[in-house]
Parts: sequence; C-alpha cells; structure tokens
Amino acid sequence: MKNSYLDNKYLLTMMIAKRAKQLNQGYKPLVTINDKSNRLLALKEIEEGKVYVKGEKGLSPDESVENNVFS
Repeated sequence: MKNSYLDNKYLLTMMIAKRAKQLNQGYKPLVTINDKSNRLLALKEIEEGKVYVKGEKGLSPDESVENNVFS
C-alpha cells in the first residue's frame, strides 16, 4: 500500500524536515542506509512506512510511538 502523502510534495517536505531534525537531535534511525544524510534517512523511513502522520495508521495516541508519529 502506497502512502498517500508521498504524492503531496509539501507534506512530504515538512515530514522530512521534522524527522531529519529529530535525527539531528539524537533520535534513533528506524532503518539502515549507507548514506549519512539525515534527509535521505528520513525519506527512506517515510517511504517504508516507519514514519507517518498521526491518524494515518489508525492508531490511538496511546499506541503510537513518540519518535515516529507526527501530529
């Protein structure tokens, strides 16, 4: 299933920026890549569905993981 926000370049840009900032602050990466760029790492996490917009997965706030859900 393709993430619908991958087609929305503005939302995708905001998600990448926010996740890259989290990675710069020391959050653990959710995927492994050979590149050291946090922007590319964030994009890969989003692409693989590891990071998503709150409400997209249908999880309640209690079930969501703090570092991979954006509100």
